[in-house]
Amino acid sequence: MKKYIVSLLSAALISGAFSAVSFADSPTNSTRLESLANFTQSIGATSGWQTKNNIRARVYTDATSYGPGSRNINVTVEKSTVGAASYQIYVTSPTGTGGINDIYGTIGSSPITHTIPISSLLPINEQGTFTVMLKVYQYANYDVWLGDWEIPSFPVIRTN
Repeated sequence: MKKYIVSLLSAALISGAFSAVSFADSPTNSTRLESLANFTQSIGATSGWQTKNNIRARVYTDATSYGPGSRNINVTVEKSTVGAASYQIYVTSPTGTGGINDIYGTIGSSPITHTIPISSLLPINEQGTFTVMLKVYQYANYDVWLGDWEIPSFPVIRTN
């Protein structure tokens, strides 16, 4: 009986290993795995998921730093709670080297990405440190503030 159970368990383990390999090797699932890997790699500096006033949200960039040759900063706003909310994004520099603070929008259940040209933040051949602040408001009512989500500072260099 003991030999039978060991043989049965061994066969189950080997079968499971082949299933996992065939899952990863199938074209559809391989593409899904690559997409997932690319998505997780695209998150740079982040506020992390936080809940404030029953709004679960985060804000993140596509990199943790932007060196020479970088042209844009992609800032993504994501909310996982039900319903719509209005928001404002501030990109500021604690060192006083530049910034932009006029991105407004409405978010539902799908992430929204804003592309910010580095040229709008810094003059040529300058560098600075920036933070991103997401301010969330009641839907269509910027008088009712619900919370702030902030990305820690990250370096930006503009050479072009």
